[in-house]
Formats: sequence, structure tokens, C-alpha cells
Amino acid sequence: MSPNYPAVYLLVKKDDCYLFVMREHTSFMNGYYSLPAGRVEENETFRLGCAREALEEVGITVDPAKIKQVYVQHRYNATSEFRQWVDVFFEADEWLGEPRNVEFDKHSKIEWLPIESIDSAPIMDYQKYGIQQILAGESYGEFGWPTAK
Repeated sequence: MSPNYPAVYLLVKKDDCYLFVMREHTSFMNGYYSLPAGRVEENETFRLGCAREALEEVGITVDPAKIKQVYVQHRYNATSEFRQWVDVFFEADEWLGEPRNVEFDKHSKIEWLPIESIDSAPIMDYQKYGIQQILAGESYGEFGWPTAK
């Protein structure tokens, strides 16, 4: 049985835009936008992991107690050695610092994408699905699971 790996995603909203990083120089989905995100580390809560990732990837400080959990996604990835994921999405209404690209080795740039462009933007598929579900008012979803035969 494969364990479920925890990951966190942060929706940083300004006006009618969300903040994204463009993935480059990695072994996974280069050329696609990603929310500030990452795996939760050992002995770390989802909120603390999300705050850490925000600082590591885009240089902003968010208060873990003030970010709002908005969506949970159970994801299956048949092409990865890590097949099952629990994706927890948070939203930040406030933060300290000016967002910037901190991880030059993994991201080519950061960009504020208009919410109305989410459907057509080159965003990682499972994140795009999660954002679409959030915008539709959903709080839970499943992505990539094989259809029962």
C-alpha cells in the first residue's frame, strides 16, 4: 500500500489576480505555473508548511494562524513513485514583504495571473483543477484516480 504524501498550496490574492511561479530547471512540469507550494516536512503542520513554502519560494511572510484553509484534494499520480497525495490549499489575504522569485534554481519568474485567465493559463493540471473547484465553491475534490473497471 502506498502512503499518502502531504502537500500544501498557497493562493496569494491581490486585486483579481493570484500569484504563481513559473517552474524551470526541475525534473517535473517545467514551463508550467505553480502556486507557491511544496511537500510538508516531517513534524510540520499543514499551516506551518504553507508559511515556510511562501517564504522559501516567493519571499513573503504569512502568519500560519491567519491563512484560511479553502480546499482539500486527494490526488493520484500513476507516473510518480509517490502515487497518492493529500493536497491542502490555503488562502492568504495578508502578508509581509514584496513577492519575488527566491528560488532561481527552480523558477524562472513569478507572475500575478488574472483569475479569469486560470482556465487558459499553463498551470499544473492538478493545481488548475483545484483552483477551478475553489472558484466553484467546492471544498473537497479528487484528481487523477483511475476509473474502476
